[in-house]
Amino acid sequence: MPVADAVKRPAWYRRRLSITPPPTPSVDPAPGRAAALARLAELQQLDADIPEGTRTRFFEPDETARVTLVIWHGFTNAPSQFVAVAEQLCEAGYRVLLPRMPHHGQADLLNRDLSNLTQDELVTHTTTCIDIATGLGESVWVIGLSAGGVLAALAAATRPEIDRAVLIAPLVAPKGFPMPAVRLCVKWPRIVPRFYMWWDPRVKDELGHSPYTYPGFPLPGVMPFLHLSELMFDGTVRPDHRLQRVVLITNPNDIAVRQDAARAFSATVFAGSSDYYGVAGIDKALNWVHDFVDPWSPSIGTTEQVVALLEAALGVGEPTAGGVLVPPLVSPQPAD
Repeated sequence: MPVADAVKRPAWYRRRLSITPPPTPSVDPAPGRAAALARLAELQQLDADIPEGTRTRFFEPDETARVTLVIWHGFTNAPSQFVAVAEQLCEAGYRVLLPRMPHHGQADLLNRDLSNLTQDELVTHTTTCIDIATGLGESVWVIGLSAGGVLAALAAATRPEIDRAVLIAPLVAPKGFPMPAVRLCVKWPRIVPRFYMWWDPRVKDELGHSPYTYPGFPLPGVMPFLHLSELMFDGTVRPDHRLQRVVLITNPNDIAVRQDAARAFSATVFAGSSDYYGVAGIDKALNWVHDFVDPWSPSIGTTEQVVALLEAALGVGEPTAGGVLVPPLVSPQPAD
């Protein structure tokens, strides 16, 4: 897959702009269902002071479900974003874990707590979620939107328990942000301005969308996700096992993240380590926004459309997702 010149990494890039990887996490997969549920309870206990609508959620059709899906929400959002989708996936026979990312989902939507987020917290959080999922079923598949796509990529690259991954518009670089600038900000975080950014500066805190989504964020809060994506992009962190399937979903109407960077990132990290690696775009005519999942956002897909998209990307559904994806995804062999 061709990579745009603006995204390519010259030979000196990693050497001169080296960044520090996070400490190696203490991986401890749950040995069975009882241990996994006990750890899930511990994870949910972290939400004791979090509003019920934005807490970590878990859906299970029954104990015999073969596949556990771990789905990470987007930046400044919460698990509530995917609840309707998770309910339908559960009805289809999947076990679904919707984790709340650190410093997200708080009652005060105008809080500045994301400025305290670190890459170490994200690594620990991701490790905990996969440790739990591993004890619940035969297969673990991961899905992530935007910042959640970075965590899904990290999990898929570093945990051999994961078979399949779907990355939806992963946050590799904000729209209009040069990749060298991303690297410089990651290497020297003190140069990152500490101001608060509104998603829509015209309306500020009157965004009028989800009652659970922060209308803005302190700029340093996005840097831990970019730090992790850079570590994967430059090969410091790379897949240590072969995956069955990795798919990138892009959105031509997305004005939040750079799609060329997402394509280059996903191909660089996963194309050579997956039995099937695919890319498909959402039909531009649908006019879906970056957060096309959240039921409170404008210009979104229906729950049925989003579920069809995810199943197509995972290789278990109709390849066009009912006309949502162009070009359609074609799996080399039908899934079990």
